[in-house]
Amino acid sequence: MKLRIERDALARSLSIVGPSVPVRPPVPTLGGVLLEAGDESVRLSGFDYEFAAQSSIPTTAVAEPGSALVSGRLLTEIVKLLPPHSVDFSVDGTNLNLACGQSRFALPLMPVMDYPPLPTLPDTTGVVDREAFSAAVAQVAVAAGRDDTLPFLTGISIEFHDKFIRLVATDRFRIAIRELDWTPIKPSTSTEPSSVLVPSRTLAAATKTMTGSQIEIGSAPGQQVLGLQSRNQHSIMRLLDSPFAPYERYLTHERTSTAVVDPAPFIEAIKRVSLLASRGSKILFSFSDDAVHLSAGSDGEGRGEETLACEFEGEPLTIAFSPRYLMDGLGAARATKVEIVMNGSIRAATLRSVDDSGDADQASGRRLYVLMPMRL
Repeated sequence: MKLRIERDALARSLSIVGPSVPVRPPVPTLGGVLLEAGDESVRLSGFDYEFAAQSSIPTTAVAEPGSALVSGRLLTEIVKLLPPHSVDFSVDGTNLNLACGQSRFALPLMPVMDYPPLPTLPDTTGVVDREAFSAAVAQVAVAAGRDDTLPFLTGISIEFHDKFIRLVATDRFRIAIRELDWTPIKPSTSTEPSSVLVPSRTLAAATKTMTGSQIEIGSAPGQQVLGLQSRNQHSIMRLLDSPFAPYERYLTHERTSTAVVDPAPFIEAIKRVSLLASRGSKILFSFSDDAVHLSAGSDGEGRGEETLACEFEGEPLTIAFSPRYLMDGLGAARATKVEIVMNGSIRAATLRSVDDSGDADQASGRRLYVLMPMRL
């Protein structure tokens, strides 16, 4: 194998396949990146049996086609520090040699035949806007659980409807929901939407590196994988083999109190007051008369208080929230105004983004964040 690649294009491709290369591989070959040079492109692959990623670099500078398997960590760290020039690759039998400017490196080769075959990319079932989908994944991922002993809580559920897809994540203390339009390749014949449960961290890593204007989503019954394809790259993720947590009963239209806040100063106030919360456990929020009063702490350990202006309607209310969970919801809204809908101090509250016209997202939920309060 002998070829030349521009350093920036190589670094970009390595950032795409990097998340699929395990930090502590169970076998050495899984810690490698597979390079395959054809006549007109070079393809990089990473795979850990749960997540596969491939990226192709179009190039006419392939002198000798071939393949090589080398340490993904070493190759990535080297390329990051190279100057922005062309990188020459060549194989001498035992090493992959790199040359860039005055820099020279030799990486030991691993046997290509020991690298496992990557799963097949599922046929495309629909197309979605890349920026909207990536933002939606980031918005709901904050609510996904981190406890691997409860795998169904660590995933993002993707529901495929006729004209939109719905992404949902929950860790039992909050629920994040995001809907966005999509274009299915074939209309569904089922009366119920199909759905898949994808590991949250894997989906977030895959969408973060996607480029292009659209993402092609592929899912097929029985394959137990989800495929994402965009421009010269694709990712394949193994699904979680578990039913998703039921969440619909927590979505309610009932309200006794409603506040509209500016999330930026609200988050800063929460950060300050939470310094006096015992181990960051909870903050009390008292809503009344177009203001919200934040308080935390005790007389023995110190107290923190702050009052902010807000738009408020309904019954005055004091409710307790985890400061971290509330800040997650406010930050994920990515809006200049957020509506907080409450139904008493012991029932779940709902956060909705408010658009420039002053209208909140409808209760069906283009963008919702449902948060359980804490005991007062």
